[in-house]
Amino acid sequence: MKRVLPILLFFSLPCAVFGQGAARTVSPLDYGLREATTGIGRYYALYNAHVEALRLGAEVSYAGIDSLELELPPSFKSIPLGRHTDFGGLVIRVTNNVKHGALFALTNGAVALQMDKATVDGQDYTAVPELARGLHLLVLKDRKPWTERRGFGYMAYRSDVVVVRDGRGQNRPVMPWNTDSTQLGASYCTVDDGLKEVRGLTMHRTKQSTFRTYCLSVTGQYNVLVEDMHVTTPRSKMIADGVFSVSNSAKLLFRNITVDGTYSGYGRTRNYGYAFSLNNVYDSRYEHIKARGNWGVFGSNNMSRTELVDCDIDRFDIHCYGRDVTLRRCYLHGRQTIFGSMYGTVLFDSCTFEDYVPVRIRSSYNAYTPFDIVMHDCTYRLTLQHRSLVSIMLLDTAENPRPELREKCWPNLYVDGLTVVAPWPVGTLNIYDPIDNLDDLNREIGYLSNVSIHGLKTVRPSGRETDVKMRLFSHDVKTKNEVNYTVEHVKE
Repeated sequence: MKRVLPILLFFSLPCAVFGQGAARTVSPLDYGLREATTGIGRYYALYNAHVEALRLGAEVSYAGIDSLELELPPSFKSIPLGRHTDFGGLVIRVTNNVKHGALFALTNGAVALQMDKATVDGQDYTAVPELARGLHLLVLKDRKPWTERRGFGYMAYRSDVVVVRDGRGQNRPVMPWNTDSTQLGASYCTVDDGLKEVRGLTMHRTKQSTFRTYCLSVTGQYNVLVEDMHVTTPRSKMIADGVFSVSNSAKLLFRNITVDGTYSGYGRTRNYGYAFSLNNVYDSRYEHIKARGNWGVFGSNNMSRTELVDCDIDRFDIHCYGRDVTLRRCYLHGRQTIFGSMYGTVLFDSCTFEDYVPVRIRSSYNAYTPFDIVMHDCTYRLTLQHRSLVSIMLLDTAENPRPELREKCWPNLYVDGLTVVAPWPVGTLNIYDPIDNLDDLNREIGYLSNVSIHGLKTVRPSGRETDVKMRLFSHDVKTKNEVNYTVEHVKE
């Protein structure tokens, strides 16, 4: 009788692991990472693993990979991420001497769409075939400039993103679009309710780098969680950073993010660069963000419904065009919260300001718009440099040609609970402090009509009570409306 021997064949081909009941996974170890001896080779192993995972509908597993040294090749492209990416505490050191770009990206392209301005303001898209069924992000872009950025040589354009579910808009744009001064351009992204996750990565950008490597770019996304990320940057003369950049997206949560340094310039005449670079984002939340940078942490445009919770930052900025911001239990120090063309409400709840301007109105956009500032149970630690609640920067007396921005307005202020800590010799707190070109004060200021401060307590750093002079305006101001001004101290 002949004996039949089993023959086992082994192939060293990349493979995906499809365990029963578990998510399908691929590993960079099977796409050249084991064999790679250079940083460029390791980059390609990661890139190829993620591309294959997207093709298979699988996830990338970083099990057994603790740290990597990467160098970006001349053909560098962002590594595309799938629905769930857990780096598992991976530490990456990346050197970039080829071109600026994000190392990782969540990207969803937009499709051009014909849209009527009246439909946008009506919020009923059931007659638009592309939007009548399913979940979509409608991206609106005004082709006419919203305003000029004076002194910087460019025009600012407004954008909005609207969540459309089965033909019905779920949120309104920051401002109406059915106006004679608007030239509407529109596109849309098809999305779903499923959560997209990115977590568990530390990225060190090396001193040898001559180009910027951003950590993560998010475009055209809905319902995204980014958490447990840490990015470091050496001191550098490079500028224009955006460690985390988001555009044309809605419903995002960034949680437990630490950024130590940004590419925002040292020794240059024009410095800028941010940990978070945001443009056209609706409904975003930032929890437990601790970040430092030479220029500031948040730099954004075209923002609506933004919330910061338990953050330790030196600056939050909506350069131009925004509505409704909440900062809750945040430690804000060293710089300012600054706005241009802002609407709705800016709420500070249980925040601490230290050597900081709680609200500064930016001048360069010449867009002084109506909004309300609300403070609840906050602490303001004054310094000789920063001792104003609202700083109004003034550029010149020119009217803005855009009709929506023609009137120059200052915000109302409503305070319920404020402890002012005034070290000697600081003895005055300005509520509104116009600065720079005071010729602009010759015109009447619109919208401002209410300044209400209740529950005020003024103390020295030791906690001993002291008198602090409250001055409504640091200079003479003419207002169109009579200002109802009340200050009520805490009664012991």
